[in-house]
Amino acid sequence: MMRRFLKSQKGRFSLRQSRSGSRSASKDFYPNPQVLRDFPLNIELALPATNQGWPEDFGFKLGGDGPSYILSVVEGSSAYMAGLQPGDQVLEIDGQNVSSLSTKALIALAQTLKTVPPSIGVVSRIEQLDITPGPDGRFGFTIVGDCPLLVEDCMLNSPAGRSGLRAGDYVMEVNGIPVKHHEMAAAMIKASQGRTLRLGVLRMNRWQKRTSSSMKETYQSGDIVRQDRKHKALEFNKKVEEILGEEPMVKERLFDLLKQYASERDVEQLASTLPEILINEEHQQLIDSIRYH
Repeated sequence: MMRRFLKSQKGRFSLRQSRSGSRSASKDFYPNPQVLRDFPLNIELALPATNQGWPEDFGFKLGGDGPSYILSVVEGSSAYMAGLQPGDQVLEIDGQNVSSLSTKALIALAQTLKTVPPSIGVVSRIEQLDITPGPDGRFGFTIVGDCPLLVEDCMLNSPAGRSGLRAGDYVMEVNGIPVKHHEMAAAMIKASQGRTLRLGVLRMNRWQKRTSSSMKETYQSGDIVRQDRKHKALEFNKKVEEILGEEPMVKERLFDLLKQYASERDVEQLASTLPEILINEEHQQLIDSIRYH
């Protein structure tokens, strides 16, 4: 299932959906995602002013000739705090389908976007392989590098090869534990000799050669979400006409403010200015429509 990571003003992030389930937003003022764009707030971080250094300036690295994958995430970075993880495939950026773009093309696109950083939709592509050791207690593969760890060699008739591991795969987890550095991973693999080893593996080349049914389902569900949001936006516009139909100046000020928010994403400005425009009890219905509950 695709997860979306959305950025708000002042560099605060919220995980829209994770492997373990959804997280709820806090009770502060947040724009309604069905009316505006959905950028809930959660974690405050200092961020670059532009996307020119994306993705490294935001704490992660990409790889792949199409699709593109997150290969490493710096602990404590904005990407880390948002919940991005090594092994994630990038499906969307600012609502655009980028599931087939190479890393070079994806970075070029991201660096032209005005949203800093752009929202990103991902899905984990880590596969779990259980490798039973051979008679000598070994697994029959070697790894090199750091962040991420690359399978340099793996014979097809070795225990690892028979389990599906191939040269060119990336090792992201050893026995359920995320690994970044060769020394730590090698020690954990050695400690597992003589018993079953579980590897969390990213197999980019194989994902690049096929389009999965789950990807198709993801985008079908995405179309449904976009249709629902369009419907909610139309409902909001209808409510505005009902309440402010005889107050054209108020309606004009409201839409000018919402356009400004869509451009600048300044939630604090939106929250402080709305009560100055929508001042009576009937207007409160519109404020409620632009809030999370």
